Amino acid sequence: MIAHPRFSDRLGLTAMFYLAPLVMFGFVTGDLAAKEPARADAAASAIAADYSDELPRIAPTEPDAALSTFTVADGFQMQQVAAEPLLGSPVAIEWDEHGAMYVCEMRGYSENRDDGISTIAKLTDSNGDGVYDKRVEFANGLFWPTALFPYDGGLFVGDAPDLLYLKDTNGDGAADVKQRVLTGFGTSNVQGLMNSFRWGLDNRIHIACSSVGGEIRHAHAAPDVAGISIRGRDLAFNPRTYEFEPTSGAAQHGMCFDDWGRKFVSSNSDHIQQVMYEDADIARNPFVVPPPSRISIAADGPQAEVFRTSPVEPWRIVRTRLRVSGAVKGVVEGGGRAAGYFTGATGVTIYRGDAWPAKWKGHAIIGDVGSNLIHRKRLDRNGLEYIANRIDQQSEFVTSSDIWFRPAQFANAPDGTLHVIDVYREVIEHPLSLPEQIKKHLDLTSGRDRGRIYRIIPAGYTHRPFQNLAELSTTELVETLAHANAWHRETAARLLYQRQDPAAVAPLQALAKDSSSPLGRMHAMYALDGLAALDQATLISGLHDKHPQVRRHALRLCDCIELTPPVQQRLVQMTDDESMEVRYQLAFALANTAGDVRVNSLARILSRDPDDRWIRAAVQTSIGDDAEKLLVRLREKDSFSGKVADAFKKQLGDQIAARARNALSKGDDRSRQRVTTISAVRSPEAIARRQEVVAKYRDALSMQSDIDRGREHFKKHCSTCHRVENVGHEIGPNLATIKARGEETVLTAVLDPNREVNPQYINYVVSTLDGEIVSGMIIDEGATSLTLRRGDNVTATVLRIDVDELKNTGLSIMPEGFEDAMDKQAVADLIAYLMQAS
Repeated sequence: MIAHPRFSDRLGLTAMFYLAPLVMFGFVTGDLAAKEPARADAAASAIAADYSDELPRIAPTEPDAALSTFTVADGFQMQQVAAEPLLGSPVAIEWDEHGAMYVCEMRGYSENRDDGISTIAKLTDSNGDGVYDKRVEFANGLFWPTALFPYDGGLFVGDAPDLLYLKDTNGDGAADVKQRVLTGFGTSNVQGLMNSFRWGLDNRIHIACSSVGGEIRHAHAAPDVAGISIRGRDLAFNPRTYEFEPTSGAAQHGMCFDDWGRKFVSSNSDHIQQVMYEDADIARNPFVVPPPSRISIAADGPQAEVFRTSPVEPWRIVRTRLRVSGAVKGVVEGGGRAAGYFTGATGVTIYRGDAWPAKWKGHAIIGDVGSNLIHRKRLDRNGLEYIANRIDQQSEFVTSSDIWFRPAQFANAPDGTLHVIDVYREVIEHPLSLPEQIKKHLDLTSGRDRGRIYRIIPAGYTHRPFQNLAELSTTELVETLAHANAWHRETAARLLYQRQDPAAVAPLQALAKDSSSPLGRMHAMYALDGLAALDQATLISGLHDKHPQVRRHALRLCDCIELTPPVQQRLVQMTDDESMEVRYQLAFALANTAGDVRVNSLARILSRDPDDRWIRAAVQTSIGDDAEKLLVRLREKDSFSGKVADAFKKQLGDQIAARARNALSKGDDRSRQRVTTISAVRSPEAIARRQEVVAKYRDALSMQSDIDRGREHFKKHCSTCHRVENVGHEIGPNLATIKARGEETVLTAVLDPNREVNPQYINYVVSTLDGEIVSGMIIDEGATSLTLRRGDNVTATVLRIDVDELKNTGLSIMPEGFEDAMDKQAVADLIAYLMQAS
């Protein structure tokens, strides 16, 4: 049993940096250089000061002059295709098959959600030049809409807590049908709302569920029907049946697929990440703890250098000065630098069009709204993982000198170009991160009636007229699955799924076997699956395909068809496939086999790549109830030895034990996990007690102190959670720059850690069915397990099948009561040490 640490050497200062700045969609920006720490009266002086002279308003650049503000990489240029007054506050766009562009307008950002002023606009291009000139308000009265996707003549719209379906049935361009489809998406943080609706190869709409997650259920389900938790995961739903399930992912804002269905995501300070496996593949074996599904892949690190050409906003300069002095709370990022690194990364998109030169296809595009720029990276293979390498050296793909330029999302367009969604706001910042003495001089609504859509075009580009896919026959739609432009392929796939036309089966079978396009062959298999017409002959043809990605996806589709002896025979043969990606997918596909076929095949796959953690995870997942047979086999093999082999065999043993434990508890309902949220609102008495403690210890700030004694106090009481001068653990933030926060802030954070708690550091308590109690902050969550880290840097992983109750305490992982372990002199010494530490 792991109990929550209380006092003594288990105390830490984790709460010290808990209030991270909240920024729209995860758009967080940095601070300027740290200066000398302010004294205890800095806060009072800051409140009394008038900063109006330092906070001039920044005027917007009008649409007709906007292009002059851009610096674009050689060979490309920006074109404006829509701007105010045609639209305002755009955060997402999608095109229907007729060529209309629908714009999600989040006009209620950031403090006016309940006013219901947000809208969906339908823009059309009347003369076919690619520039939109007509607007119809498709829907209004929305709260915080963040994403949309067309289907069957209407739109699915994400307006948390609901997923809506809107449709125009009388032809006037405005929706007259409004249906709630799913509900329960989180709304607690404007930076963490659902976003990035994408059509998947599997004929489902995929949703990035961001950091707030939710308990999702059908909107019209009975009140006693429990929702499905998507905390730490994304979601995919069937637009025909509304069935849904969690998927791997859950980064902050931005999610996309490449041409072959690989998934990439982005978060504000981790600009490009790769999702390594499907949640469903792992979920079928509840006795296995897999590695986290998301990994950072940027060669230059999550918060890589960026090279902006825009000035830093005056309000940010003032806020930085106040934060550095300790007069106001907030994180001092990047060692005190205002800019020059990713803090507001969003909208990661793989370019998949056919208008740019072929060498740029498959590259990643990421925006940073805080730095007013667009970044790009080349994706290079490293086994099953990618490494994302910077393309532009000491520069960016696109920058703007206009601080209003906010590239929040991107879209692969019908014309083969990449479109840029520019929210265009004077200030993009969560109100809670703005001190009142600054906020009163700003207008957070400034720009809600503005917004721009651009397309990035190559040199010599000629606009391609729109092809109305709604007018294509079923046979023509099948042919379009092999189109060079991703928008055409995906829209054709969606329309085939909508129509459910049996006449599509024969041409799809022919395309799957005979098309010269590997992408066409792959899409044809998925289209057949969407029509419930994928047959064994087509699947076996895919398993023999000359292109490794077609083989890989044929393996994925093995979940959808009976594995007859000919299919199983082919699976066995594929253990020697030249492609590691194919062998990885094969390992998952073998979960549908049993006995010697499964054991021998998985052992063969493992022997090819024993050092790859993803191969090992896939084998662990797929071995199922044959785990003991595999373990016996591996113990008999002298060639499978060493630390990695020993760890793998231990994991197999743990899986076998978990399965046995579950078998002995058949009378228990191991699916009865409850999630209980305890109110984070503290009682007035508790608040008053903490305030009294802080007031009592304030004398420590003026006492004579000893830095050496403070260093020893840090080692004893704080190093379990924090790191200074290469001593300690980084569970909480590194305290090397703590002196920039000010003594008063440090004192308050130490003695009243629950005054402000970042959700990242909330303490959860897990009760298992066997009576164990595990507590800590959740650092990873997947289909089969939860991993928590407590204050002494000890982690504990619990299988979901063993969980009886999961409680969100609403409190910091750092307990109250530091004063019981340290007197005033000790606190004075500790603070003195932290103020000079580097």
